[in-house]
Order: sequence, then C-alpha cells, then structure tokens
Amino acid sequence: MALNLRQLQTQVQAHLQLNAVLDEGDTLELLAHGEANVIFRLNADRLVRVAVSTPNQRFGGDASQVTAFERVILHYLKGSGIGHTLLDAVLHPSETFPYTCLITNYLDGEPLNYSHPHLKQCATTLARLHRLPLQADYAHIEQLTPPVQRVTQPLALFFAEARDYAQPYVRSPNADPAFVDMLHTLLAAAEARLPTERFLVEFPYTCLVHSDHTYENWVINDHTAWLIDWEWAELGSPAGDLGHFLSPVTVQRCSGYQMPAADRQLFLHTYYDALEDAELAQTMRLHFAAFGAFPAVRSLCWTAGYWVSAQRWYEQEDGASAQARRRRLYDSQQQFPQLWAEVMALLKEPLP
Repeated sequence: MALNLRQLQTQVQAHLQLNAVLDEGDTLELLAHGEANVIFRLNADRLVRVAVSTPNQRFGGDASQVTAFERVILHYLKGSGIGHTLLDAVLHPSETFPYTCLITNYLDGEPLNYSHPHLKQCATTLARLHRLPLQADYAHIEQLTPPVQRVTQPLALFFAEARDYAQPYVRSPNADPAFVDMLHTLLAAAEARLPTERFLVEFPYTCLVHSDHTYENWVINDHTAWLIDWEWAELGSPAGDLGHFLSPVTVQRCSGYQMPAADRQLFLHTYYDALEDAELAQTMRLHFAAFGAFPAVRSLCWTAGYWVSAQRWYEQEDGASAQARRRRLYDSQQQFPQLWAEVMALLKEPLP
C-alpha cells in the first residue's frame, strides 16, 4: 500500500503540537523519503525521523523496533561527535500517530562523494568509532545488548544472511537463470572461505559497528564526517565496517561509481594510522583479511532479493523519489555481472 506523505506530515505535525514539541510559527517540511524512513526537518536545527518500514530481517518487519534500537545507540554515542544528538523519541505507536520516530539535531553537510578528503574523513571517523571501547566513558558496550546484537561469528552469520537474502530472487519465476547461477557460485565461494573466521577468534576485538555505509548514510563538511542511520548496527569486528564501506556493491550506489585500487588503499592506510595503536591496527588487518569480503557478499545477495520486494513496494508509488529509485533498481540489475566479478575477486584475495 502506498504511503500518503501529505497525511503522514499532518499526523506528525499534530503529534508534535500535542506534545509541545512544535509551537505556533515552527515549520515542518519533508526532507527525504526512503523505503525505511520518512525524514522531516523541524525548523532549521532539528530532524524528525519517522520509521515506516524496515527491510532488515532482524526486526521481523516491525519498524517500531528500529526506533527503539537506534535510540539505544544514540544514547551510547552521546558526546562522541560521531552522529546525531538524540533530543527526543516516540517509541510507541498510538491511534492518532501509528508510527514511531526519533527527534535529533540537524547535521549540516553533504553525502559521501568518495573524493580523497571525504575518504580520509570517513576513515578517521570510523577509527574513532572503533576505538570507543578503549575510552572509559564508552567501555561498557554490554549496555547496548539487548537490543544490539553481539556477533561472535560474523562470517557464519553474514553467510547465512546472504543465503537468506538471495532466496526471494533465486525462487522467483521471473529470475534470470544466469544471475541465479552467479548467486549459487558466489555463495559456494563464500562458504569455502568460512574457516578464516579463526583469525577473529585468535585476535578478538569487539566494538559498536555501523554496518551500512551507503553514501547517503554519511554527512560530511569541511571539518568532520558524521554517521547516520544505525538500523544495521551490531557489536562485533570493526572489519565489518571496513568491508561494507569498501564493498563495490556499496560504492556503486553513488551514481555507479567504481573506487580505484589506490583510493581503497588510501582509505585503509588513513584508517590504520587514525587508530593510533599499532597492535590494534595489526589486529584489524587480520580481521579485514578474513572478514572484509563478507559484507559485499551479503550486500550483493540482498540486492538480488531487493529486486523482488522493490517491484512490489513501488508498483503503486509515484513521484520523483520513487522514479529515481526505480532507475537505481534498473541500474543495479545492469551492473550485477560486474559487481559479481568484483566480489568474487575479493573472496580470492590471499590471506596474510
């Protein structure tokens, strides 16, 4: 069923007025509309992020769980300067407002564009995020569980999720047989790589990881790079963030961009240096060698499954946002063979 954005804005405005969040003379305008969230800008300095859906299987289709989940994370990150500052939250749907939402500050910047300055800023922010457990104020990461999932065997988990995400496409009567064969070959290669998980066991390190580095989930200006949208976050190896940031599936979402090998190395070198800890940097190199390809495997399988659900989501949608996302859907299908080849190459990279 199509979402009525005008009706939603009226509901949000009425709810905020009822709870004295929005006063007479304040403005509320639609800023962005995605599959999972509708974001409104409240005056010049705040955002209202309304959860309307979730493609993340870990929430069982319950978007209200995402709001509660992200609230816990933003509370943990308070004062770190890594993401939004949480100002308020609506955690329970009601008859008058059948949604949940977060209210945060507004971050002034632009999405990730993969320029060298942006790559360096993102690498530095990720190093700060991953070093947080070494600081007294952020050391107690166990406070995040539940609801944040602790992932102790990420290769096994990502492989299982990749296999599940691929199934809607593999089983679709409209699936391209060549793409189905590619998915089977990809999953077989990933399964053969699972024994490398021993590196993460022998050299353990756990922290909060974001896990979803689509260019739109970064807000960057001349001074810093912020991370937003924590729906896929977990506690686990930082290599998951590195792998997803550098995944060709992630990178191509930015206007079909392909990252040169030299820029990939620039990002990694900047990240390792920004950790400011030689032992931790070496641990992360081992983690990345083992785990780095698996976010790309999962993303590629998720993409194929998404084609099926996207057709259903957008068959009644209209407007510039829906049309743009349909174009992206078409582009991702055209790019799939090349992306598959790049991810297969990642799975064949030599181990240290």
